[in-house]
Amino acid sequence: MLYDGQCHCGKVKASFDTQKPPQQLGVRACQCDFCRRHGARNISDPDGRAVIDASADDIVRYRFSLKTADFLICRHCGVYIAAIIGEGDNIRSTINVAGMRMMEFLGLEEAPMEYGAESVDVRVGRRFEKWTPTHFTDTELNASFYGPH
Repeated sequence: MLYDGQCHCGKVKASFDTQKPPQQLGVRACQCDFCRRHGARNISDPDGRAVIDASADDIVRYRFSLKTADFLICRHCGVYIAAIIGEGDNIRSTINVAGMRMMEFLGLEEAPMEYGAESVDVRVGRRFEKWTPTHFTDTELNASFYGPH
């Protein structure tokens, strides 16, 4: 099953390919201040695949708290798109289906998630284990390093 979405202005697009229906994947609602302010509802599937179609000029990267991931925001309309960790052929993401208007997921009941007590090692490990393998259409973004410095 392939699900597509885009930010408000349409400059950044995302596709999410999975064998699981939306009800089986579920939607997570991180309870951190950043995600609450953005109304984020995130999905991931470690057996799926995500593609983010954007140029490096369309994306702003934002890091906060433990600085273990880059939160991608559309430079033009301000929509929170996804959180990314990794580099090259090992990039993982969680897609914000609310920001990307992936309609198939928007009616699902959200599962509130609390990650504030995680150490850096636990957080990074969880993300690499549970987030979706991701590729950018822009080779400059694929070559960029995302994750803890």
